[in-house]
Amino acid sequence: MIAQNACFTCLQRQVKHLCQLLHIPDKHITQNIQHILESAKNKGLLPPQIAIDVYKTLARDTGLSDPFYHIKQESMTKAHHIVQNLLHKYPPPPLLFATNSPDSKQIKEDSVYKRLEWAVKMAILGNVIDYGSQHSFDFDNANFGFESIHFATFCLPAFIDKLSAKTLLYIADNAGENIFDKVLIATLKEIYPHIEIYYALRGKPIINDLTLEDMSHPLAKDMQEYCTLLDSGVRSPGFVYTDALPQAQAIYDRADVILAKGMGNFECLNMHKDERLFLLFKVKCDVVAAYCGVQKGAMMFIHNTKVQKE
Repeated sequence: MIAQNACFTCLQRQVKHLCQLLHIPDKHITQNIQHILESAKNKGLLPPQIAIDVYKTLARDTGLSDPFYHIKQESMTKAHHIVQNLLHKYPPPPLLFATNSPDSKQIKEDSVYKRLEWAVKMAILGNVIDYGSQHSFDFDNANFGFESIHFATFCLPAFIDKLSAKTLLYIADNAGENIFDKVLIATLKEIYPHIEIYYALRGKPIINDLTLEDMSHPLAKDMQEYCTLLDSGVRSPGFVYTDALPQAQAIYDRADVILAKGMGNFECLNMHKDERLFLLFKVKCDVVAAYCGVQKGAMMFIHNTKVQKE
């Protein structure tokens, strides 16, 4: 999805908001960012690609290699408490075994669907956490209501059909979101223990996106019980294949299923037709809402089987 004028305005707003969070004077920084944004116009870049130079300049001007470090750490702690409360209030539907099956361990299809539907809903709630979208985010005012989730597109049956897979690549998004993602990944491993799952992380700090270093947080370490952590090498807040490390490209190429989480990954991957690719995200800005033909705030679970419009 090529950047539009509103995307440049959004990036400017993000920088001003971060300066406010860090109590840093923003005049000099915003002037430098303005020059970057002007030079990026009319180059046909994706919004996450433009963000690379924006946040590189921000890190240089603030002297902070990871400006969102403390925010990310706090996000994981707060997300943990939210997820624990959600699990208490909305426990997972039971997995029921087929009594008339020759294989006593065969799980009934309808119970698989219900469990995965529950887990996908848990995972999408984590995508509410985003300091880089059009709106200003804070945990105290965010809506993590399980019962209020509305999907404009929900391709769970097609996703389930792909889960005879050997390898699944799960492309991560924001810090704190990983606590929600773990619910879905643990569920996938419980139902499909044969699947090898890779959890791809950003290559360098950018906004509040997850990096490999962030996964050393005490509440994030147990993710490795269910999947292999993968440094993608990608510097943007969205997966750009050509920017990925060779190892990450190789895993992307051989994965039987790819689940990309978050709007930044949608912006980078939606124009690629791929039967393996599923996009799970909340629509957080007017540009993406208009592009998808849905209302801002809608939840999307897309099977990217056809090229989206440019």
